[in-house]
Amino acid sequence: MKMKKWKLMPAVLCILTMLTGCSPDLSETAAAVQVDGDVIRVGTQLEIEKPDDSLSLLDNKEALAADGLYYAAWSMGDAAPYENSDGDTVDLYDAQLYLLLSECADSEDAQEARSSWLDAARQNYEVSKEEEITCNGQSYTCLHYKCVSEDNPYDRGVSAFAVSGKNAVCIELTCQEAFEGDLQSILTGFLDGCHYK
Repeated sequence: MKMKKWKLMPAVLCILTMLTGCSPDLSETAAAVQVDGDVIRVGTQLEIEKPDDSLSLLDNKEALAADGLYYAAWSMGDAAPYENSDGDTVDLYDAQLYLLLSECADSEDAQEARSSWLDAARQNYEVSKEEEITCNGQSYTCLHYKCVSEDNPYDRGVSAFAVSGKNAVCIELTCQEAFEGDLQSILTGFLDGCHYK
């Protein structure tokens, strides 16, 4: 697993350690991301209408699937080389969208995962606004924030956290300082295309 890209989402490592009780029936485990025409399937419980051309599917972590975790990332803009805190050169985009889905054992575990992710985000970012939004019938807690970690090359972001049945989801959109796109509308456009089984 290429952990270098994960440094751009500081809460993920913290989140992964909190999800040990959230494993689904392994007979239902699927590949992390499957693209079928205009539909992207993440795990067994989430289908996403293919986003507009400004978002390009970049990465997914199938190694996490056995634990009921699914990770995927999309990029916006051109890649530029960036030297991270480990001294490695990685691709840095104008903006990136990260999705983390946990297919938990029950709804209580899903609520706990969502709460842990929210707490981690509140601790890792300088939150300027917190609100409840609804996209495609699903309620999300949405955080708007500045990225304050010296290890994070991104300037600001907006994240959405939700529970749907036994599933918890965290979707983060972060961008560089010069990015001129409307983060809220990009995120809500993506969320409007999310369908939970």
